[in-house]
Amino acid sequence: MSDKIIKIKGRPLEKLVQVIKKGLGSSVTKSELRKEEEFDEGSFDNSKDLHPDSRVQERIIHKETKRQQNLDYINYIAGEQLNQDENVSDEPVDDDWIYRFFNIAEDISNEEMQLLWGRILAGEIKEPSSYSTRTLELLKNLTKEEAEIFTKFAQLKITSGDTSFIYNQDNGKFLEDEFGIKFSDRLLLTELGLIASENNLEFSFNPTGNVQMNHVLRYGRKGIVLYREQNTPKQAIKVLIFTKAGLELSRLIQPEFSLKYIRNICKGFKHSNVKIEYGDLILSPNNRFLLLNKTIFNE
Repeated sequence: MSDKIIKIKGRPLEKLVQVIKKGLGSSVTKSELRKEEEFDEGSFDNSKDLHPDSRVQERIIHKETKRQQNLDYINYIAGEQLNQDENVSDEPVDDDWIYRFFNIAEDISNEEMQLLWGRILAGEIKEPSSYSTRTLELLKNLTKEEAEIFTKFAQLKITSGDTSFIYNQDNGKFLEDEFGIKFSDRLLLTELGLIASENNLEFSFNPTGNVQMNHVLRYGRKGIVLYREQNTPKQAIKVLIFTKAGLELSRLIQPEFSLKYIRNICKGFKHSNVKIEYGDLILSPNNRFLLLNKTIFNE
């Protein structure tokens, strides 16, 4: 495995180095982050011939070297993430959060899980208080298989305003048929504290009365826009809701586009007073959502 280097440039990566210094008690002053070679476990093949005290020392070195490699890779991933975005808050990352993060992250050795931890570090540096210490503890105990199940759910996240949900109009039948999400998966994520346990939850838009209302539903880089005319009644769909920890972790996962999913959501809001369009969603310079490559829903 070859070294990978990220040049430290700009405010985001300078802030990353500050956080690493504080979290690891390190005197790091280098202008680059490095992903090191895999640790050579074979270097301890002869440890059985050493004095017991030497074996203890070698074991400690082996353990701490592996921990440092875990952190090196997580820091590298965070650097890659921050290198793509110059916008970072001037607010410092909380000291307790930093210590808790690195104390947990040093024992994360699965590469896929390290990717998540690297993204969390980058996200917290970019916008402090994005990830609570409770969420860190939850993720620490999450297995790779559990993380994969959660990813299936998070890829279906729909957001409207400050509310995020998963469309579930038929109590899981579509989710299982189309995405392989079983009822047992829902129970597992509820038990893990990532999905709310309440049944029959709904997301709704209020009656329009004597005004017109437009609503945007975000689905990754895709969007659905509802143009609701005057005198449109309340409209509601059944949904699954993320817990606070689930919502925080869902930010790490980019939804995968599903046309069937979009059209099912459109069906849920179909009404004679409502025009529905979907397409590519972008944020304009004045922070307004624009829908490009639009398709009118007319089923």
